[in-house]
Amino acid sequence: MNVMSNTMEALVLTAPREFSIREVPMPIAVDDEVLVKIDTTFICGTDPHIIQGDFPGFWPPAFPFTPGHEWSGTVEKMGPKAQALGWKKGDRVAAISHVGCGYCANCMKGRYTLCLNYGRHDTGHRQHGHITPGAYAQYMVSSVKSLYKIPDEMDLEYAACVDPLSIALYTVNRSRMEAGDDVLIMGTGPQGIMAMLCAIAMGAGRVFIAGSGERLALAESLGGIGINYRNEDVLEAVRQHTNGLGVPRVLECAGTAQSIQQSCQAAAKGGVVSMIGIPHGDPEIPVKRMVLDEVEMIGNRANPNTAEPAIAMLHEGRVDLKPLMSHTFPLSDFATALDIYEQRKDGAMKVAIKPN
Repeated sequence: MNVMSNTMEALVLTAPREFSIREVPMPIAVDDEVLVKIDTTFICGTDPHIIQGDFPGFWPPAFPFTPGHEWSGTVEKMGPKAQALGWKKGDRVAAISHVGCGYCANCMKGRYTLCLNYGRHDTGHRQHGHITPGAYAQYMVSSVKSLYKIPDEMDLEYAACVDPLSIALYTVNRSRMEAGDDVLIMGTGPQGIMAMLCAIAMGAGRVFIAGSGERLALAESLGGIGINYRNEDVLEAVRQHTNGLGVPRVLECAGTAQSIQQSCQAAAKGGVVSMIGIPHGDPEIPVKRMVLDEVEMIGNRANPNTAEPAIAMLHEGRVDLKPLMSHTFPLSDFATALDIYEQRKDGAMKVAIKPN
């Protein structure tokens, strides 16, 4: 397809669970935006919730809408401010979803994922694939605030993993893990396994990971000490491994009521539970235990300031995500790809969509 065309193909969500591939107008880059030809967009665990309508009126704020936020591509056109900032045609980029306004107190502190002007387009805030159009399309426009140039030798499909890997890295960082610390990871989905790989790369001691089935087997093959929650008591297994003390760092990546409760109980005295999983409701937590044993629970919103370190970890081979990259589909087969991802068919982990 010629980039000068006035239209492109995109996944269009018209109502919860109703979507199709449509011909839509080509977006135009203005100000600090660039027009990017999409190479790869991975299905994220949040995408099925957006498609299912689990966040009505929030993600997305309205229909029709194009989701997709784990992506990479090549810059085609630049808005004037983006060009003045040195961006040029042919730049190979990876992306994150959050674009802070850049002016509020949180953005000025570098906490742009907590932008105080969230959702206000008139201030410059964006969140691609959540409240502003995303990357299940042949082209998209993105603020350069959420783009990162990648090394020439890095494969673009691999670079599309930067968003989830940088979230996993942020989750590890927020646990204040130090070299030699034992770590428990709850969940063997892509986020859990990426957090495990980051923790190992950063010098963790033993890394326990709770899950089941093929995903647990994959985690074990990549260096984790598996705990099968289907036939083992996770808390008892942790206590046996740690002489009853628990682990100083817990990374909660499953987002279920049970995993959150177990995380709070598995942490050692003075430990930290770093959470990235989002539960459907608000589960009960053992507040008395957390007060008396000074167990901290920390929530994590995406990946502020961790994309560049994540790119370095990939480029230098500190983290290898190739074992997680399981399937590839053209945009036209999105429905099949989504089904394989949601049903975890054929060992599905990171399912790639190729719009072009």
